[in-house]
Amino acid sequence: MTDVLDRDLGALATGDRAAFDRVYAAVAPLYARVAARALRSPADAEDAAQQALLNVFARAHEFDPARGPALPWLVAIVANECRTQRQRVRRRREEPEPPERAADTPTAEDALAQRELEEAVMQSLGTLSPEDARTIRAALELEARPDVPAATFRKRLERAVGRVRTALGLGRGGAL
Repeated sequence: MTDVLDRDLGALATGDRAAFDRVYAAVAPLYARVAARALRSPADAEDAAQQALLNVFARAHEFDPARGPALPWLVAIVANECRTQRQRVRRRREEPEPPERAADTPTAEDALAQRELEEAVMQSLGTLSPEDARTIRAALELEARPDVPAATFRKRLERAVGRVRTALGLGRGGAL
């Protein structure tokens, strides 16, 4: 399917209008499934899928098969539109926080990686000052949060996480 999709989207990118129906037939069901999994409301999912399709056809001329396959390019467009739709919903205050999705359910590999990371972090706590260790444990909800202003706690946590990253040899940037 991906070779056919690459060929059809490449043809559409060069102006072959006959490829429009083939691209639509391949992409519309994919977008409907992705949007339905990413958004709570069926109406929002439908809106996001339709807008993503419009974006694909408006930007088809940007697709270059030499730069890579079509599928990641297409999925990035629908993912971006779903993100935009969630932001619209939050701005309207219809949905206070991002929806939980089945895709967020950790796999066995994710759970193992998470456990290994937690073990490494807990071992690195022994190299930290008592205040840094308490701050990390409080952030992980392993002990009570200190009675300090939220901004102070966030700053302590930022510094403590930086020290944990250094202790783990991860440097200062990126997520733990």
